[in-house]
Amino acid sequence: MNTITFPGLNLKLQLSRIAFSIGNIEIYWYAIIMMSAFIISLIILKIKDERFNIKFSDILDLSLYLIPMSIISARLYYILFNLEYYIDNPTQMLNLKAGGLAIYGGIIGGLITCYIFCKKRKINLLDLLDYIIPCLALRTSNRKMG
Repeated sequence: MNTITFPGLNLKLQLSRIAFSIGNIEIYWYAIIMMSAFIISLIILKIKDERFNIKFSDILDLSLYLIPMSIISARLYYILFNLEYYIDNPTQMLNLKAGGLAIYGGIIGGLITCYIFCKKRKINLLDLLDYIIPCLALRTSNRKMG
């Protein structure tokens, strides 16, 4: 159990990191929050459809590349900044259950993915970024995930 305190309200809450379990699979609150942010982002982008001359279907296609590449790059970034540990324990590099995603790596990987996607689809990168960046705030924080 983790304790969340609100000193100004003189309030303490005891919360588990795990929202619920399905068999042996544990679903964490953080995952629920991230997926909710992703869904809300898609709804917002659908409302803004073609505002920047970019089709929502292109955004859905981009998501298929962007999500896995951001996760992979967030993990690589985390590994690079903890390289000593992972050199000694190479089998732990793929152990995402132990945590270890760095948001900065995810953003760097996401930008590279957007750049390549825009080149292939002949979409203006700055227009795409104007379209999607406001939703990025829903999905990021300044701490390491996991």
